[in-house]
Amino acid sequence: MDEKRYAPVDMEQDMASEPAMSSVRTVFSPAQVELLNAMASLKSEEEVNALRHAISEFFADRADREMERLWESGAWNEEKLQDLRHSHYRTPYPQKS
Repeated sequence: MDEKRYAPVDMEQDMASEPAMSSVRTVFSPAQVELLNAMASLKSEEEVNALRHAISEFFADRADREMERLWESGAWNEEKLQDLRHSHYRTPYPQKS
């Protein structure tokens, strides 16, 4: 497999080279900094895909826990599930003539 090398980017240096952008600063949350630090060490597309998968799993697990909480609280139930199953929430588009 053709491996790509991913290099860290110095935001301040890149932004300083653009005159119109020199006064703009990006503020990252602690979570964003952690992800950026993790991504800086990735050396191949395979590693990027593995991180992408791990992040997807994290959010899927979080959604599962929230759905379980809603089910246990009664805010979500079989009746609402059936209503959703038979609903059509598509955007109506005008028919072409």
